[in-house]
Amino acid sequence: MSSIWVWPFELLEKIGEGGMGVVYKGRYVKDDRLFAVKLIPADISNKTLLARFELEIATLKDLRHPNIVRSFGGVCEDKQRFYAMELLEGGTLWDKIQSHGYLPWPKVIEWGRQMCAALAYAHDKKIIHRDVKPNNFLLTKSGQIKLSDFGLVSVMSEAKLTADGRTLGTVQYMSPEQIRGKPPLSHSSDIYSLGCVFFEMLTGQPPFPGDNPAPILHAHLKQEPPSISALNSDCPAGLEKLVLGMLAKSPVDRPENAIAVSEKLSQLREAPRMVESSSTQTKKKILQTPKQQEFGSVYSGVENSLRWAWGGLTAVLFILAVVWALNLFKPDPGIDLWIKTARRDPDPNVQIVAIKSLGELATRQENLLDELMEIVESTEEKDEVTVAALQALAEHGSVANRFRSRINKIAKSHTSPAVRSQAQSTMTALEQQQPE
Repeated sequence: MSSIWVWPFELLEKIGEGGMGVVYKGRYVKDDRLFAVKLIPADISNKTLLARFELEIATLKDLRHPNIVRSFGGVCEDKQRFYAMELLEGGTLWDKIQSHGYLPWPKVIEWGRQMCAALAYAHDKKIIHRDVKPNNFLLTKSGQIKLSDFGLVSVMSEAKLTADGRTLGTVQYMSPEQIRGKPPLSHSSDIYSLGCVFFEMLTGQPPFPGDNPAPILHAHLKQEPPSISALNSDCPAGLEKLVLGMLAKSPVDRPENAIAVSEKLSQLREAPRMVESSSTQTKKKILQTPKQQEFGSVYSGVENSLRWAWGGLTAVLFILAVVWALNLFKPDPGIDLWIKTARRDPDPNVQIVAIKSLGELATRQENLLDELMEIVESTEEKDEVTVAALQALAEHGSVANRFRSRINKIAKSHTSPAVRSQAQSTMTALEQQQPE
């Protein structure tokens, strides 16, 4: 079979398909890195659809968030429009639901907060996703969740590109106002769709399942969603109340924004059974497959031992994600929070996350490299924290070369073999990245 080429990518295999085109695994010929390459069919000539695709490319390039799939732009060559995205190989949220039937509520909270962070960031930039659904949440191999496919976004500051918006979105997850096609839509429409996703994560089915679009659309407009606790008796009452609130027919009755949803999820994580009770009706267990039973038993076996550790870690990470999502560092109160966390947090795992984030931010603010170097030289840091800071410095080539003598001293005199080894590796990386 001959290769398919969309320069500068060799398309290796199809990995997905949706309303806006086909997605391939693609090899970037200049350095053999792998990307997800999304194509729009070449025979489509509808000017509105093409305008939406061009808007998608421009929008995606500006979205930089740990819970949003990174896009690297695209071009138009021989009438073939495409863009390249980071390749995630952990499957989709829909895959997980289909595999396990439904997910344990602590996992719903963990992933739900990451979903909220992605939407809060997009909404702060005046972007509405319009097609929030399980297939558009992708997973990394480590279990991080990322929102993808902003092909249906509407940039509120721009002129509307569709006649009425009725065809945008997926019927099982569309808000009532989106179905009615009454612009302008707000971020509350995404909150409703996210509520549908939460419902499906907790029960294994969307609020209004089926194959016929007409009754599903009518149900979104007129019917109340079924009780979650009647389908999954393990769901905490407070979590059910939150999800059903997100599914309110009127936008004004839903949570104010994605941050409000995440804050409630955080409270439920700490005290799930202390939130006010919902319906006292009889609860019915879902009949589980062997895979579901295995997933649930494994998870419950480790849940208690991990709850407090993960609770503290995710609480700090959520605060940092909210700061990022709101773009508060103007000029830099948010960055100050990253710095304080990297230096002072008692949990080295949290420190390492903050250090990696500072390393990424340093591509735009070189002075943050000084903060990383101070962490390296601190005698109070644990070895793994020092190693993380050295690794972050190694990514900055000639810009970090001014620290070479100080890093060399660490490589020769530090008491930890792991730190000395990483310092030497950082020195080597800096030397290789020096300008010729």
